[in-house]
This record gives sequence, C-alpha cells and structure tokens, in this order.
Amino acid sequence: MDDILILFGKCMNAESGRVMLAKRPGMRDHELSEYTHPWGCVIVQHAKATGNVSFVDDDRVIIPIGRPIVRDQDLGSNPNSIAQWVSKHDADCLVDNAGVINASLSGMYAIFEICADRVSVLTDHMGFRPVYVSLNQDGQLLGIGTHLESLAVATGQLDQIDLVSIGELFTHNYITFPFTTRTTIRELDPCSITKIDPSTNAIQTKILWEPSEPANFPTEAETRSALRSAMLSAGDDLSRNCSRVGVLLSGGFDSRAVLSVIPKDRVRSALTYVTRQNRETRVAGEVAHAAGTTQVLVQRDDDYFPMLVERGLDLIGMELRGNCHGLCIADNGLTEDYDVIIGGQLSDTLLKDHFMPMDKRQQLRPQTIRSKIRALVKGPVPKSPLNPHHTTGRELLESELTDEIREQVRQRKETRMREVERVRPTTADEWHRFWPCSRQDDSSHTLGNARLMCADTLFAHQAIVEVAQKFDPKFRIDGALTDSVFVELGGTLTDIINANTGLPASASKKTIHTHWKKNRKNAESISQVQSSDWNDVQTSWVNPITMQTQSPFWIEKRSELASSAAIETLSLVIKRGGKIMVGSYQEDLPSTSNHIAMQLAIWMDRLTNINDFKVREAVQ
Repeated sequence: MDDILILFGKCMNAESGRVMLAKRPGMRDHELSEYTHPWGCVIVQHAKATGNVSFVDDDRVIIPIGRPIVRDQDLGSNPNSIAQWVSKHDADCLVDNAGVINASLSGMYAIFEICADRVSVLTDHMGFRPVYVSLNQDGQLLGIGTHLESLAVATGQLDQIDLVSIGELFTHNYITFPFTTRTTIRELDPCSITKIDPSTNAIQTKILWEPSEPANFPTEAETRSALRSAMLSAGDDLSRNCSRVGVLLSGGFDSRAVLSVIPKDRVRSALTYVTRQNRETRVAGEVAHAAGTTQVLVQRDDDYFPMLVERGLDLIGMELRGNCHGLCIADNGLTEDYDVIIGGQLSDTLLKDHFMPMDKRQQLRPQTIRSKIRALVKGPVPKSPLNPHHTTGRELLESELTDEIREQVRQRKETRMREVERVRPTTADEWHRFWPCSRQDDSSHTLGNARLMCADTLFAHQAIVEVAQKFDPKFRIDGALTDSVFVELGGTLTDIINANTGLPASASKKTIHTHWKKNRKNAESISQVQSSDWNDVQTSWVNPITMQTQSPFWIEKRSELASSAAIETLSLVIKRGGKIMVGSYQEDLPSTSNHIAMQLAIWMDRLTNINDFKVREAVQ
C-alpha cells in the first residue's frame, strides 16, 4: 500500500482527502479502496507492485503500508502474505502481540488493524514511514493517516499552520519530532503500538523498542563482523522471492555496496539517474558492467530540477524539502518493470559521521605523530568553526528568525534533546537529527520512492539499524570502518574510481586527505566561473545556486509570489522578511535555505484562499 487515511465522524471532507491522494504526480493510476464503518471511513491507496495487499479476517481488515519484511523467513509469493502472516501471529488483537510481531519485522512500514470497535497502528522501528494523528482545537480525535496533507484537508486542519515548525524548516530543513507544519497534527512514536477507541476517541500508545545506547560499545572487530553480516542479511531479505530487482547505482561506493550484497540471480539491472551523461554515468556504467548486470539510464529533462520544488511538494507534502528524485523513474514508466527497486539512502546517516558535530569529529579523529608534535609546539588545535552551509552548523541560521520564533525553536529543540539523551546519552547530538528517520532532512527520497513504486533502502533493514545502534562514534569518523567493510563486500567493484573523488576505495587516507585539500584550494577559483547551465555538473545532482538564480521557472515563480499573502506569513518567521527572501536569491544564506523558503512560499500561497480550497485539479 502507498498511503492510508482514516477519518472518524461524518467524514465531511473525505472526498478532498481522496482527491489529494489521487492527484499526486506519478500516482494518478494508483487504485483507491474505501471501507466504511459506523464510526467513520478508511481510504487506502494501493501501490503498483508491492504485493502487500489487505487481508480480511472475520470482522477486521489488516492493512500494511509500505514494505514490511519478515526477517529470515520466506513467506512465498502470496500477494497478501504479510497481512496474512500478521493475522496468524496476533490472535484476536494486534495490540496484544505487537511486540512479538514487531521483533520479526524489518523495513519501512506501518501496519493497521481496522475493526468495528477499534483501530490499531504498529509503526516501524525507526519511524521510516511516519503516521500522523489529527486533533481539533479541543483535542478531539479527527483522523489518522500516512500522508499529512491529505489528512489535513480531510480533517479541516489545512490552514492551521505552525509558525515555529516553519522556522525550523527554514533553518534546519526538518521539524522537531513530534511536531508538524500543522498545530493540531502530531506524528506517532516510532516502534510503537497505538490503540484507538472510536466510541470514546481515546488514544493509547505503547513504545515497544528504542535505539538505546549500549553501556559499552562493541570493539572494532565485533562491529566490522556485525556490519558485514547485517549487510548480507539485508540483501537477502529485501530481494527474497524477487527476480526483477533494480538497484539505484550512482558513481559512489555506498550504492555499489548495495549491489554487491543482492544475490546476482535476482538483479535485473542497475538504474542511474541522468540529465546529461557525465563522469558519474560513466563510472556507474563501469560498475554495472563489472557486476555482470546492465545499466539503465533513467532520463530527466533539462527542467526536471527546477520543477521538482513543486512536484516534490505535491508528492510528499511540506514536512521536508521535497527533493523526490525518484519521480524520474515514474516519468520513464519504469515503476512496474521491477519487483523492487533498492537504494543506498541513509548509509551516511546511520553508519558514518554525517551528523556528528565538527568539534566532536575533530576530538575523536585519530591523532598522527605529526599532529601530536604540533599540539606540543603550538597547543591544542582550535575547534572547527560552525558552518551554516553544513548540516551540523545550521543552528547559526536561527539568528535569521524573528525573536519570538527563534526562542520557541530553541526551546523545542532543547526539550527534544533531553528526550533523546535519555536513550542516547553520548550520541544525542547526532541521533536527534534522524530518530525518527522521518525527520532526517534527506528522507524525501525514501518517502517519495515508497509512494511511487515498490521501493526499499538496504540501510533501513533492522539488522543494520541494530549495528548503528551500537556503533562506537570513534569508528564512524570519516566513515573509515564502514567503507572498509564496503570494500570487502564489493571486491573488484571498489577498484573502480569514486566519481566524486576520482580515487578508488583502496586509496590510503593520506592520498584521500591530500586530494580533498587540493580540491578545496581549487574550489574557489572554479566557483568564480560558473556555467549558466544548472545541469552542467559531473554528478546526478544539479548546481542549486545557478538553478535558483537563472532558471526561468524560478524567476517566474518569484515574480508570481511577490504579491502573495504567503509573503506576510513568512515575514512573521524570517527576520529579513518574506518579500526579500522570496524576491531574489539571498547569497549570504545556504542554497538549501533559499530552496525551502521558496517551497514554503509556494505551499502557503496555495493555502491563502483556504475558504475556496479544492485539491488542485491541475497538479503537473
């Protein structure tokens, strides 16, 4: 299943929610089903290829959303195998046996049990697939769903904008859990079972598991062995009963590690996103050839990236920056050509130091003899300065918020930090960014793919999550331990250069360091002569600054928004004002801040005529 919308009461706005689900890009031919009950209605949007269909058992229906996997078990190719497996293991009530069921499951999912007298929801371990609850101003339960915008419009909460969340999106590109863009909608806890009594609107949630930090981290050898085993287990589990697996293959190392752990007889081809053939497509082609599979270039037109600001928003909503790159797979009609498409998203998040603060990274990095001598002569190396262009330095951008919003943003984050510290005492400064994983600022990729096709990411497998849970921070520095395991698993595939560095994985740390140092020196001179073509890059991405400043789409959109009421709303949040922020590209701010400010303005512009709101019939 793709998404579910459950409404309690008379379902006055059910049609608006249904239309919003159906009109999203890449999903217009996805079938909708509806179940009615005395207490309300249930709308389900079906995926094209997951095979995880609903299972009706006596007076209840079990509905899996996403792609739950039963670890180390072969359920066969029965299309309702997951739901049927759940029904056999939970006796009469999902709530009673949620812990047992959850311990066997892996992946990005939510499982719903719909009965005449109750609704139960089981969420995945890390909150990869979020579930939202909508309440009215008096705290009365209105609905529950997996797509926030359809839930908001169906429950009459579309215009209940949370300005503090808007401030968080602008500065940090994510919203602190459990808040959302709506003041009356919250996300359910990850790895929890929630029971709803429609007759009383009572909601009870029980947390089944948390990624608790161990008292003592495993040794390097133990971590290496555990990660290798988890990767192989994940590759087997995610591709079981599949003969047409597609692997998202870039020019980096993480994706070829994914390709290396999927049994070869299950892989149909490797998919590489491409606007212009370049160094990345060539490197990925070499990797695919070396792995004995074919490469499929998933073409995107020249205006793909400028249009993505609206298309991503239409697909997943306004909870993240909508970089849903997988839309090109749907654009090319490839979604049904594969039993599952598996990517390598979240590798850097869970297994490397991507979210580790700079000063902590510097402190934990192994000291060379040269650095020790330098410390004796010149004293300790000064702390690395925060950089607002890096994800770990975004707090500097809070000064861009109005005083009232800035203080509330800080209070909210302090509260959440204390909650995470209870579970992760020494690593809360990282884990608060991706627990639950629905909040990780690049999760739009996994959340988008999960809607468009039967999709998965290897690193969402619970075996890998358990390794990440116990991964000593010092072994994640520069991704050294993880990359060495990837080299071991990838074999000769890792002898092929990394498209980003031009170096093979076997290169020494000294060689890599020298390479990056040289690149940094050249970066300034290169940046002075930027091409006017935002697609003139050597990766599968785009030049975001050129796109935002020179794309006709963005120039036209800025002009359209100049007189929008959205400008006034942004001015309540951003100190320099919405008119300045949207009117032109702000060179002193990161491209991500400029991007999400425009996305916010587009989103709020749609909500200004809320009384006449109808789901846009012309979503492109």
